[in-house]
Amino acid sequence: MHCQPSMCIVLALALAPAAGNAQQGAPLPPLTVQRAPAVNLLDDSGFEDADAGVWAFSDWPPRPESGARLIADSVRYTTDQAREGRRALVFDLTTVGADRILIAQQRIAREALAPHDGKAMRLSASVLLASGPAAQRVQMTMRQWGESGPPIDHHSMRMTADVNEWSSWSSEFIFRLGDTRKADVNITVGQSPDLTNSPVVFLDDVRLEVLGEPALAAHLACGSTLMTPDTTLPVEVSVSQAAWERGMRILRWNVTSPDGLRSHAEADMDLEDRAAVVNVTVPDLTEGLYALRLALGQEAGERKVEVLLPFRRAEGPFAR
Repeated sequence: MHCQPSMCIVLALALAPAAGNAQQGAPLPPLTVQRAPAVNLLDDSGFEDADAGVWAFSDWPPRPESGARLIADSVRYTTDQAREGRRALVFDLTTVGADRILIAQQRIAREALAPHDGKAMRLSASVLLASGPAAQRVQMTMRQWGESGPPIDHHSMRMTADVNEWSSWSSEFIFRLGDTRKADVNITVGQSPDLTNSPVVFLDDVRLEVLGEPALAAHLACGSTLMTPDTTLPVEVSVSQAAWERGMRILRWNVTSPDGLRSHAEADMDLEDRAAVVNVTVPDLTEGLYALRLALGQEAGERKVEVLLPFRRAEGPFAR
């Protein structure tokens, strides 16, 4: 297999990896899962403050008498269920008629969005179905508005609420400000065709987050399959500016079992730049699923943040 690295710095590891038992592997500590720093642009994401007034409730299609007062019993804060904290929001469609959609909405000013043009964002929420059909679709949408007319852009996420079980959903996108003058985030739940089976859906932990750069990012430069007789796995590695300035410049890699908990080979190396291509020497392994576990620290052996990259060892067409 031949691959041209896309990054300008290539670090070839001349170190001979320390190999463990090829079948069992040496035990490793639990994976230090990292979460990219994030800034939430929504207020009262957990619906803990009913008096904050940041969420507006309505239904659709519009009616002359539509409004929050009309549907006060249909979309409301509740302590009956909560994924986090004491409260959640409930959409009770047993209180409305056919073909109705209940909506919770929060508006976002252009001033709050402008500093994040071009950045990665994430929509996320948790839902639970208390009663109704076997499963219920819930939609979350961020809409961007110009001076007038329909939305100029939108990003949507479809969720499925399961009976008596919280499920968490997320979707990432790149935000483009463009001519946006304002935005809003909507969560909608539609009525069931069978009015004897109207859904009651709980909602919690609703977020629109601006994602920061992770301390350690990595991906396999030549795909997730390593075919014999090749023994080198090239990996593109990137360290955030903040982590680099904190002295996190030592990378440890382990060739591991698929769950990352048993090591077949390992080595430490000093990174000379925040962006690099690391060529990992893979030991003699039987065909099957494995993973490359990368850890970043200030000293050799430290595992401050980690990334797990699954790969497959397979027999290639030129294997002997």
